[in-house]
Amino acid sequence: MYRNLIKNLRLLLSLFAMLCFSVPVFLSAETASEMNRRIQKEKAALKKIEAEIEKKRQRNLASKKKERSLLSEMEVIDRRLSLLKKEAALLELEIKKKEAEAAALSKRIDAVTLEINQGRKIILARIASIYKEKQGAALKILFAAQDYPDLLRKIQYLKTVARKEDALLTQFKARQLELEEKKGLMAEVMEQMVTDRETLAGKLSESRNERKKKDRFLARVRKERALFRKAIAEMTASSEKVRDLIVSLEKKKKALRAAIPGRFSAARGKLRWPSDGKLVSRFGRQKHPKFNEMIYRKGIEITPARGGEVRSVFGGTVVYADWFRGYGMMIMVDHGENYYSLYAHLARLLVGVGDRVQKDHVIGEVGRTGLSDGSKLYFEIRHQGKPINPTAWLQKRR
Repeated sequence: MYRNLIKNLRLLLSLFAMLCFSVPVFLSAETASEMNRRIQKEKAALKKIEAEIEKKRQRNLASKKKERSLLSEMEVIDRRLSLLKKEAALLELEIKKKEAEAAALSKRIDAVTLEINQGRKIILARIASIYKEKQGAALKILFAAQDYPDLLRKIQYLKTVARKEDALLTQFKARQLELEEKKGLMAEVMEQMVTDRETLAGKLSESRNERKKKDRFLARVRKERALFRKAIAEMTASSEKVRDLIVSLEKKKKALRAAIPGRFSAARGKLRWPSDGKLVSRFGRQKHPKFNEMIYRKGIEITPARGGEVRSVFGGTVVYADWFRGYGMMIMVDHGENYYSLYAHLARLLVGVGDRVQKDHVIGEVGRTGLSDGSKLYFEIRHQGKPINPTAWLQKRR
């Protein structure tokens, strides 16, 4: 009786499997692969930044007996801020990945749960039917054989059905195990998401604290004449280092007999502005409103419009894309004819040294790194290492 009942149940499960077949829903391999590549790329960038910050810290420790540089202190803050932002971005990416995993798991759990619930209803209904019919279904099939060969065929048929039903029973149990496994994975993913969100909140809090530290630092520079003079002197020294860098690059080009194609000299007054926004500080000698002292600005500052994209004003080759003391994150493009454009106070670099860029190519994003008291783009044009008035080269604004 029990054997017949099991056989009937197996047959029932066979029908159930056909009725309730469904395809598992998972995060697509392409999406997961792409997200993993992005995460690995961000992790590599973080390691590089951490190594640079440690190198900077060691240099500061080695020179702690000397007078500390204001711009070096500010750069340490900026680099720390940059690191925290990248760590936060990486955490957000990890959370996004976990959310996608949770969504896929949730769909699969719902599908398997539905299959199991439907199966239970059908099985219960079939058990009731078998109980009413008692037993003997298999015997009826065998007794219906017309001759001995037909009997052998029916026996083989029943054996085949039994094997298939065994496989279906195994599959049914596997579905139940899968459900438990997916529920366990879901719990782990949700727990990790909670941990990542807590860590993210901590990084954002640290970032706000670092930002306040820099704001207080800049407020002191603006208010205290001695600090202001020192900052200007250090910026002047940094500007001279930019000139030295350009002179060095030109010497290397001559040694290699390399030339940058293009006629930058013919573009005077025709260049598109490197960023959409308002001009807030001009080139040249100006009197400081608070300290009544003359200062010389070697470039201009632009407050960005929405988006804050930074564009190359002319075609050329990127010769510098990194931190530069006082300038923050900086990009310098060689346009040939000994003309260079410089973009500083950036939040993000989108090009690297050696990259060829065309006119209007987006090379970075406006930020507030370096000696900047807000989100501004600092822009210079230099010829033979000397700064020249950028507004004379840019298109007139109406």
